[in-house]
Amino acid sequence: MINLLVFLTRYGGMLTFLLLGGISLYLVVRYNQTQREIWINSSQYYSGVLLEKTNRLKEYSLLLEVADSLAQENARLYTRLYHQLAISSPESTPDSLLSQFDMVPARIIKNSIHLPNNNITLDKGTLHGVVPGMGVILHNGVLGIVRSATPRFSRVMSVLNTRTFVSGTITRAGAFGTLNWTGQDPGILIMQEVPKHIQVQVGDTIVTSGHSAIFPAGIPIGVVRQYFVPSGSHSLHIEVKLFADLARTNRAYIVRNKYWEEIRQLENGE
Repeated sequence: MINLLVFLTRYGGMLTFLLLGGISLYLVVRYNQTQREIWINSSQYYSGVLLEKTNRLKEYSLLLEVADSLAQENARLYTRLYHQLAISSPESTPDSLLSQFDMVPARIIKNSIHLPNNNITLDKGTLHGVVPGMGVILHNGVLGIVRSATPRFSRVMSVLNTRTFVSGTITRAGAFGTLNWTGQDPGILIMQEVPKHIQVQVGDTIVTSGHSAIFPAGIPIGVVRQYFVPSGSHSLHIEVKLFADLARTNRAYIVRNKYWEEIRQLENGE
């Protein structure tokens, strides 16, 4: 009771002022047409602004959910694409009508591009069918190869890793070679093992060759920036400008090969 009296003594004048001001405002708006229209228009305007801000906040909070949904849909479309490629291939067999590849959408939770051997962490693991050795792609390029996996996460050896090698094809020339990073420019891979008699042009497109169980054929990698024949070598040294900017990506797709275990056992002589 004493505290209430102290409160009213200290803030009674302010409360009385606010109460009388509110009553006065009500009477002015209630009995004056002009002031009532001003009040209605103003309240509608500020209500609209508040509603717009609230909706934008809700949309922002849903962005992650929308991005996940789009990634799932993209994974389904990629899988359907490779099914169609398998069907349309002149070399297709009844068993290959169901493509051996499907895609698992994943979010990149850790990435680096400036180390000699860069690694990436994804939010998908063995619970999602991910095992070491599987390839990882982007919507516009190759990201790397799964190195290890736990139930919910996987560690990927980036293409920007001097120990990562990817088999690629020069689409116009039909020749294939091996791409590797030298640890320098994060936008450039070096393609080697291409015979020097192959006619290469600046701007030629490089895609995955499909000569492994890791990546399907035709995944875009980059374009030829320049090339030369090193002294005493019988192979071209080709600089390939990557399509993908690995510093600006946060979504990836893990390539699952349904014949992975069978191929692994065959290659390991098990």
